[in-house]
Amino acid sequence: MSGSPLENAVNTANTTNGAPTTAYLFAYFTGQEQRHSDEQIYFAVSRDGAHWEDLTADGHPVLESRIGEKGVRDPYLLRRHDDSGFVLIATDLSIHARGGWGHSYSTVNGSTGLIVWESADLVHWSNARLVDVASRIPGAGMAWAPEAVWDEDRGQYIVFWSTAANGEFGSPLSNVKGSTTNVYYATTTDFSVFSDPVRWIDVEHSIIDTTMLRADDGWWYRASKDDRIVIERTRNPYAVTESIEVRDDPRQWSLVGSLQSIFGNDHYSARYLEGPELFRYNDADVRTVNSRRMAYGLMADQYHESRGYLPFRCADLASADPADWQPADDVDFGPLKKRHGTILPITEAEYRAVIAAFKR
Repeated sequence: MSGSPLENAVNTANTTNGAPTTAYLFAYFTGQEQRHSDEQIYFAVSRDGAHWEDLTADGHPVLESRIGEKGVRDPYLLRRHDDSGFVLIATDLSIHARGGWGHSYSTVNGSTGLIVWESADLVHWSNARLVDVASRIPGAGMAWAPEAVWDEDRGQYIVFWSTAANGEFGSPLSNVKGSTTNVYYATTTDFSVFSDPVRWIDVEHSIIDTTMLRADDGWWYRASKDDRIVIERTRNPYAVTESIEVRDDPRQWSLVGSLQSIFGNDHYSARYLEGPELFRYNDADVRTVNSRRMAYGLMADQYHESRGYLPFRCADLASADPADWQPADDVDFGPLKKRHGTILPITEAEYRAVIAAFKR
């Protein structure tokens, strides 16, 4: 499950408040589910997006939730569109407190809210609060892997997540296709008041862990886990999807390809990977391979083998040509396993501030 920073989606110049972004902050959870601290928020930093330093040791998270289920997973960290601060949203879930996955019933009687923290500077954080997004979906059993992006055209954030629901047939929010696990979205301007949810992706297979950004070409791109890790694009991010396929209409979501088909590697299927996460590299960290600038990153969690993230670089998110994609073999995520998190480009001042505040 899962999170792409807002800055990646709307700030193609990689600057904030006039300062260039030259480093990265990674918000994640470790996902071992053996202790309360395994499902809380950790930070790591990097100068180049390839070599990562954990700011705290295992068992010492930066942020902890004591509300809702008292556990948080799939953190998504974004910069506010007006550079006034940051928001971190996460899944309200503790598998540890539920006694493990086996009989947790976490998709049936789980939380329908998201945990929200806010900060002006990445150092001082508000108390966690629980915001409801999914209870209006008939039969909703959970709200998982939230992300949010700013839509400059409509002046609002699009917040999206996965919900399993066995609700009344005929409701506009009810499942239409095969699986009851779908992706929904709501809109907000303040992360306190949300619109009614909209059934956004409802396809034959279970669909979870969607990540989205707006690229330099003006198109919106998203990656999701169904039976594959699929990449799609559109000019209209609000378009409802009931089948993942190639389309000529830019007003609809159209299939670009999947990691499995692009690389011809069955280990890149959803049997092995989940939690895809899109982001943009800072200008200084963009690699050029065969005359192609690999400006975008896509990570996926190797959950099946419990190996943490598998990273890729991409020159063109609209391309299924393997020449435009490359495994990022040089990435070292550090000693702590990182599960379903977010990479946010940050400035030099922000980098120094989070190290001073949290490095132990």
